[in-house]
Amino acid sequence: MMKSMSTKPHTPANAPRPASSALGHALLIAGDKWSLQIIRHTLGGARRFRQLGDDLQISDAVLSQRLTRLTADGILEARQYSTSPPRNEYVLTESGEQLWQTFVALWTWDRAWAPRESRRSDTALRHLACGHLIAPVFGCGECHAIGVSARDVYTEVDDRLLLDVSDRRSRRSSANDVAANMDSTSVLADRWSTFILSAALQGIRRFSDFQEALGSISPVTLADRLTVFVENGMLARVPVTDGARRQEYRTTPKSLDFFPVFAALNEWAKDQLSPDGLSGLEFFHRAGDHLLLPRYTCNACNIEISRTDVVFEATEIPALH
Repeated sequence: MMKSMSTKPHTPANAPRPASSALGHALLIAGDKWSLQIIRHTLGGARRFRQLGDDLQISDAVLSQRLTRLTADGILEARQYSTSPPRNEYVLTESGEQLWQTFVALWTWDRAWAPRESRRSDTALRHLACGHLIAPVFGCGECHAIGVSARDVYTEVDDRLLLDVSDRRSRRSSANDVAANMDSTSVLADRWSTFILSAALQGIRRFSDFQEALGSISPVTLADRLTVFVENGMLARVPVTDGARRQEYRTTPKSLDFFPVFAALNEWAKDQLSPDGLSGLEFFHRAGDHLLLPRYTCNACNIEISRTDVVFEATEIPALH
């Protein structure tokens, strides 16, 4: 395989924690459902404490804690808009703005796969350049291929990311937290679910191989998460091909469609959190054997979209499946 490399200069917004990969740090930032919801709403234009609290139906204490954390992580910046009484509004930093592509990936997956009761059916994405409501197509900005999927890439993992798999500082959820109305944020906000799904997308299928890859996960936790994924259609449990009684876990269209979320978040981690442009995980596009550069293309005008020419709008849209 090719050696991991960086193809462009990087200016980190906030260095990763000691003994942590940039992707591991990104997962600590994104691995909280309330934090993800706050970022999503600030991307949509919400700035003030009361507006965020009302929109999210979140307690003042929890909201204050998450805003403080996101500010410390360099995602938000507090700006005073009133001196009497003193009040701040919260705006995205440049680093926070660059998460937009990850949220397009989350929104795209939810449109197709999230349960109706948790689906963000009240938002659509408009491409300002052509004026259409769009369903953007994932691809590679390096070679301008569109329709790139998990099957079109291979990965390289370095030791920094493997340290994060066994890092007990990371937030954990219960299997019940993940199972209830599984949407994209509930998957991303659970550490073990994220690593299990990532391993599955890299081709790991058997229980023992998941244990070996994930290191510190207990057999009970692994069995619980795999069961949740099977029950929610993220993985399929099938007999191994050698005819033994053992079973393996294979990816499904639902789990394969989650790949752009990982790819976009990984690219953000490389750009914004890494001093050397490495995240701990590299995706290589098989077609040209080069580093994958995640990009989305408008399905209406075939132009690559950017943060400044797309906007989420309130509307009622149908699921894609």
